[in-house]
Amino acid sequence: MELNWKLILSDSDSHHVRLMQSVLESEGLQTSMIDHSDSAFPSTAESELYVLEADFEKASAIIADQK
Repeated sequence: MELNWKLILSDSDSHHVRLMQSVLESEGLQTSMIDHSDSAFPSTAESELYVLEADFEKASAIIADQK
């Protein structure tokens, strides 16, 4: 079965993305992070956090509660 990932967060602050990844995983959600900070222009690089499409609504609510 193929996993369908959906972008939940994109930010130039990779520490913030890692923190949100930790929060989501502590809630039992599977995540995947792509850190583009090793690009040719690290100051403009974005880190992206993905969750399974089926968990997107729950993940969105959890992230909203963190603000």
